[in-house]
Amino acid sequence: MLIRPATLADIPAMVRLEEVSFPGDRLSARSLRRLVREGRAMCLVAEIDGRLAGDAIALPRRGSRSLRLYSVAVDPAVRKAGIGTALLAESERWAALSGHDEIRLEVREDNEAAIRRYVATGYVTTGRKPDFYDDGSAAVVMKKCLGAIPA
Repeated sequence: MLIRPATLADIPAMVRLEEVSFPGDRLSARSLRRLVREGRAMCLVAEIDGRLAGDAIALPRRGSRSLRLYSVAVDPAVRKAGIGTALLAESERWAALSGHDEIRLEVREDNEAAIRRYVATGYVTTGRKPDFYDDGSAAVVMKKCLGAIPA
């Protein structure tokens, strides 16, 4: 597996990942292009044998040393292969190297697998946002304080 910064050439595959990973609240091609092009966001992709298998997008919070992990998407055909965990670890490394002290995120309350992965890697629940997603689902709010992350 190779994890690298996303490029504009990755946008069609990233759109497909959004479609197969999320029931709603998907990033559009236009939004993904803007995020990749502007360079302020962290946009990573994971490749397996030259094929995009996952991506992670994080946004810095203005005036804060906190980073918001906006999305981690993994192709269902390769789930449970450690791609999400690897993208999460690389996102944390990038955040720490960029001077961020913590990562915050929201995750669907019914996404038990993702919540377990976040808890297993040191995230703690800090709240809940009812009616957060397009379909009315609630989000669990989580954060992780970043200590010494290996370079």
